Parts: sequence; structure tokens; C-alpha cells
Amino acid sequence: MRRSVPAQTDDEALIGLAASGDREAFGDLYERYAVKVFRHAYFLTGEVALAEDLTAQTFLNAMQAICRYESRGVPFVAWLLRIAGNLVINYRKSHKNNGHAPLPDTLEATGSFYSPEASCEVAVDGERVWQEVRKLSQEQRRVIVMRFVDDLSYPDIAQVLGKSVGAVRVIQFRALSNLRHLLDGELNYAFRRAS
Repeated sequence: MRRSVPAQTDDEALIGLAASGDREAFGDLYERYAVKVFRHAYFLTGEVALAEDLTAQTFLNAMQAICRYESRGVPFVAWLLRIAGNLVINYRKSHKNNGHAPLPDTLEATGSFYSPEASCEVAVDGERVWQEVRKLSQEQRRVIVMRFVDDLSYPDIAQVLGKSVGAVRVIQFRALSNLRHLLDGELNYAFRRAS
């Protein structure tokens, strides 16, 4: 029989229970964060099956190491994303894989000015941006995914990457600058082809 865990139970209580061997508490942590870990792995790899495997491995590694987990004022999800990111890096090193995730098909324009044409334009523009994000360095791509897909704060990203907040801000600035340059270059190329 499953014990009742209030929905408002904070991570620290669940982590404490999981660290003492309570598998149900760890299951609650899994339910709370599995989608975020999967989405992170998917955007870094571009493969659903691989992202599922990496998500499973992330939680297996986390379960084995949860007794050594220290909060340090950073959310538990940041620790999980760090594990997932390291697994992606190790996978790429061992498989020489540089695949990247396509933009999800669920992106569409909404609001008072919604139209099928606007939705299509948003999807095309989003795919164009994501194609250029794929050209960024791995570190810049990871920061962009964590900041704009995973919606992590600078301190959380810094914790995941093992860098200072200032360094994360610099990486993001350079990534956005490079992305702007890549998109400008693409627009200039398209304009020259059309002329």
C-alpha cells in the first residue's frame, strides 16, 4: 500500500527520505522531475529513444548517489540536469555523435491575432532559429537550452555547469551574439539569392 505524500511536500523532505532508502520518496522525485530531465536530454541529443535512456540512467545514477547529495541552495532539478548533461557529454565522446534536437512540432502562434498563417510562420521561424542554435558550441548550446527551454536561473545553470554566474552570463551573451550573427548571415544569404 502506497503511503500518502502531500502534494506540497518539499524536495528536501523527499530527498531526506530517499537518502534513507525510501524508494517511494525517490519515486515522487522521479514523477516531479522526469519530464524536465527528458526534455533537457532530448534538446541536447535530438533522439527520443536516446533521451529516454539518458533520463533513466540519470535517475539510476541519482538514486545511487542521493545519500551524497547536498543542496547548497540550488534546486534538486539542477543536480539532475547536471547528471543528465554529463551523460550526454559521455555519450557523445564514446559515440562521436553530434546530433541535435529538432524544434518541437507543438510550437504555434496563439492569441487574439491567431491565424494558421501566423502559426506556420512562427514554426518556420522557430525551426530556423533552432537550426542556427545547433551550430553553436556545445557549451553555448547547453546554456541556451537550460536558460530558454529548461527555464533555469543563472545560479542554477552555474551549479549545473560548475561555473560562476558571471561565466554563465558571458557564455549566454556570446551564444546570443553568435546566434544573431548566424541569423543575420542567413538573412543576407537569402536576400542575395532572391535578388
